[in-house]
Amino acid sequence: MRRLIVAALLLTAMADMPTPTPPPVIYHGEVRPLCAALSQHVKPVIGMMLQNDRTIAQSPPLFKRYNQDVADEDPHDRYSNTGARTLTLYHLEKLVGPLAKNVLAMQKELGDPNTFPPKPQNGDDKQLDQLRDALLKALAVQAVTLDLINGFVTTQQLADMQHEGLSGPAINAIQGSDLGPGSTPDPATPNPMLVDPNQAGVAPNPYTFDPLAVPGITGSVGNTPITRLLSAIIWTQQEAQRREDAAAQSIMQVVHECNS
Repeated sequence: MRRLIVAALLLTAMADMPTPTPPPVIYHGEVRPLCAALSQHVKPVIGMMLQNDRTIAQSPPLFKRYNQDVADEDPHDRYSNTGARTLTLYHLEKLVGPLAKNVLAMQKELGDPNTFPPKPQNGDDKQLDQLRDALLKALAVQAVTLDLINGFVTTQQLADMQHEGLSGPAINAIQGSDLGPGSTPDPATPNPMLVDPNQAGVAPNPYTFDPLAVPGITGSVGNTPITRLLSAIIWTQQEAQRREDAAAQSIMQVVHECNS
């Protein structure tokens, strides 16, 4: 994330660079589309991506707390510590909205054909295409992290609703399976309505992947669903960092070119 922050600072410096006093000659000039795209489109994407990183960073401590809330319950009564679990789940739920909003906004920005031509015609177009691809790869990891967090929140809420006597065909249809009060919800149950770009008129991200493909999410002996989910979230954070670093390197090269 540090490289991405540096890239954001460079873009800000480029946008804030004072305009030299023009000579007393009438002339017409154009801002290079590549450089304009950096300040008008790439910069806000970086801002939202960094914001998502900060939001996602709040989730591991909350999952650890939730795990502790469950451990503190009476082993004969899963709902003996409902208040603490509900509060922790509420804090996890609060992460979902801002993440979903930014994911869709970034994908819409990066899918604008007027800024990022589908068929590059020149060197600048090719550079924009490379920048977009690098950012979409990082965005795909954030979208998967959103799916993981939201999936966990949704399945836990549905299980709680069933425990409160709200079970029935409607809830089962939403969940896709019957979660009894004593069952263990799958931590990786994405809500496609939140992140599917087709629902918002946005072109799909070609680098999207299945949350179940995240290392650590599938079961292993001795691990609870929550610890597996926590392991998966940590992996997505590390993978997002790697992809953001690659994107930042490309961005800084273009910033240098636009400033030269």
